[in-house]
Amino acid sequence: MSDDFDLFRASGHKLFSDRKLKLGTFCSNSDGGFIVSKVEGQIAASWPSTLDAAKLADAAGFEAIVPLGRWYGRHTLESYTWAAALAAVTENPLLFSTSHVASLHPVVAAKQGATIDQISGGRFALNIVCGWMQSEIDLFGASAAGTHVDRYAQAAEWVTIIKRLWTSPDPFDFTGEYYQVKGAALNLNVTARPRPPIMNAGVSEVGKRFAVAHCDMVFIAPKGINEEIAAQVADYRRLAREEFGREIQVWTYASVIDGETEQDADDFYHYFVEEKGDWAQAEHHARVRNVTSPPMPPEEYRRYLEKLIAGDTGCTLMGGPDQIAEGLARLSSYGLDGVLLAWPQYHVGLERFQRLVLPRIERIGLR
Repeated sequence: MSDDFDLFRASGHKLFSDRKLKLGTFCSNSDGGFIVSKVEGQIAASWPSTLDAAKLADAAGFEAIVPLGRWYGRHTLESYTWAAALAAVTENPLLFSTSHVASLHPVVAAKQGATIDQISGGRFALNIVCGWMQSEIDLFGASAAGTHVDRYAQAAEWVTIIKRLWTSPDPFDFTGEYYQVKGAALNLNVTARPRPPIMNAGVSEVGKRFAVAHCDMVFIAPKGINEEIAAQVADYRRLAREEFGREIQVWTYASVIDGETEQDADDFYHYFVEEKGDWAQAEHHARVRNVTSPPMPPEEYRRYLEKLIAGDTGCTLMGGPDQIAEGLARLSSYGLDGVLLAWPQYHVGLERFQRLVLPRIERIGLR
């Protein structure tokens, strides 16, 4: 194991405990979370709404609260200031900032992260975004590296400086292609040991290598809940061990479409997707991802839009409490360390999850 991984575990860090399946919330700083629907009861990019969701996750003992990082297309609360505010009013979960590399100099990012670490008592974590939406890359102008490969090279320098600032007792110089710093020093103690953990969702070959080389947690977005996840998880772990001599965690995201019973969940899915779904906005999101019909066949394209409305194109957990618990057990069996969750009606879903699903997954040893 890597030294950092050993130190995280030895320190009793919440994300590196022996709990079999860690849980977190996703996108609770964003209007609607990840759904594209006009259904009532959605999360909102407002302080009262996001605070209520965080308190519910805190009470449920979740390990992580991970925000969406967006500068275009959705109303979102900026993730460093958001995490700092939540740090003062929560007790348990790790509070992530989802940070675009080009948006912030690494010395500033390290200082802001260390400040949130102080406020939270060691509960800050960093989710690195190297940039996949061209409009957001363009927004940052000359501070953003050009090609896909260049952006990961820039991110490698960025995160190297941040890690050194969090761990080095002495000032240091750094000279790279993208950053040059002289006498860099944090001048602030970091509470987390050995430092705040770092996540990235690299999926291309260069992205995967960056994630396993520089980050502690890899975030994957599989196309459904199936055994291909196990192969994907094993591939990331193999690359980390064989190429870089490191251990990593692997997490994913799931949209939770639930009810008191399985029939309730089916009825609600029809309501919030077919009746309340914002199909025009879903088409906009598809175009941003360069998905159109043609060339995609019409029936396939409609299924794609339906997935976007229902919580993007990754995993979906659907049904009553038994079905949700069974789905989480399957995800765990594929080797995942953690799952980030989001609900169409966020607060109602979180309350029901704590009341009905948590006892079930505790009984089968996932928590």
